[in-house]
Amino acid sequence: MSEWDSWVNFVLGHAANEYYQNAPADSPATWHIHIGGFDGSMYAKSADFDGTFDMSEMSKMSIASNGDDTDIFTAPPKGYTIVRVVPASSDFNVLTGKKKGDAGRLLYVARCTSTLVVALVDVQNCSRGCESKAMDAFSHGITEAIAAGI
Repeated sequence: MSEWDSWVNFVLGHAANEYYQNAPADSPATWHIHIGGFDGSMYAKSADFDGTFDMSEMSKMSIASNGDDTDIFTAPPKGYTIVRVVPASSDFNVLTGKKKGDAGRLLYVARCTSTLVVALVDVQNCSRGCESKAMDAFSHGITEAIAAGI
């Protein structure tokens, strides 16, 4: 296991635990995490992360999650719709999206101090409340990751 694999587990654990503590019991979720560079490079990902984003899509998501202008809303990653950029704290924003044709597959992207974190979250019985709880949980995982130094 590389150092980056342990960071994947760190973010995944904090986000998933936060979701399970606060989301409705009838809306379980499965979390998949990818950690890489701001340039779109990949450092590590959870074994079941099946997103197929190329480096230019990852780079564009990184730029957009930083609050900078891109064409992410008109030219999103293949198969996804980008919904919005949400200021999650004074330290970071969260780029949110959904998989086209699968309302239960949520996409969250945020920049930590030196890394880009992408989460794909599969929510059963997805509702607006669950999406909000998932974004809050992802934000919690990112906050903990930044505090821990990534």
